[in-house]
Amino acid sequence: MQAVIQTESLSKSYKGFHALDKVSLQVNKGEIYGFIGLNGAGKTTMIRMLLGMIKPSEGACFINGKRVSLHNYSIWKDVGYMVETPYAYPELTVKENLDISRRLHSIRDPLVVTTIMEKLNLTRYADKRAKNLSLGNAQRLGIAKALLHNPKILILDEPVNGLDPAGIVEVRELLMDLATNHGVTVFISSHLLSEVAKISTKIGIIHEGKLQQEISSPELNQLLTRKLLINTHNQPSTLETLRQEGFDSNLSKEGLIELQSQRAIDNPENIARVLIQHGHSLTKLTVEEEDLESYFLRATQAKGGN
Repeated sequence: MQAVIQTESLSKSYKGFHALDKVSLQVNKGEIYGFIGLNGAGKTTMIRMLLGMIKPSEGACFINGKRVSLHNYSIWKDVGYMVETPYAYPELTVKENLDISRRLHSIRDPLVVTTIMEKLNLTRYADKRAKNLSLGNAQRLGIAKALLHNPKILILDEPVNGLDPAGIVEVRELLMDLATNHGVTVFISSHLLSEVAKISTKIGIIHEGKLQQEISSPELNQLLTRKLLINTHNQPSTLETLRQEGFDSNLSKEGLIELQSQRAIDNPENIARVLIQHGHSLTKLTVEEEDLESYFLRATQAKGGN
């Protein structure tokens, strides 16, 4: 299978600073690739090179097998994108901005503007000037422009920035529908790691310019740590009971008993029964799973992150 998006040893340096260092990755048709990293890790640099906005110091980018270059402009007909702050003509209305985009894409049917405004819940703001939009609606306008020509590839930098919770859900469902039901390939960077975890089929972690790790959704579920948390009226005595029953446990900084034994996590009811039989009154018994944000911090700190 030929990759829709591919980079080979992609690097970018500025006066000795390695913004991106030999990054090689590939994204296949219909995948949602979540690209995550700390501020300054190289996310936007990567996206700008994928879009031909800046030239790599080394390596190359490919879209549908064609090398990204100034001369290979035909590849962009299938690409929709939004990088950093969504751009719009401030004095023009939402409808006028989208109509200009329609003409730039040589789309004859003016109804596509109406359709995309409805899809992004912008219809009520059709006659509002772009400069007067809220941050969230300016973001919606940027996404609408990226989707206007029904691209088969979407490259989006922080697409849900400024959106309220309902807007985040709308964009999430839209991107998942495009990928799952229409075969659209999505490359997305975001600092909202919980959102990345919900929609991505593959996640790339970039740290200090290097692609540190790539994880598929099933692999992520295996990597996230789980633990059983317990609280009783007498924690020291409970710890002793668990030790006698063969369970390794310890107290967390919050004063909760933690068990990481798979036997305990898979069968918390057995732990509850043992403790009750020994006279312990349970006030908390819950299995807690690490989220992507916690895993990301653990992974980057292991590599020298701050």
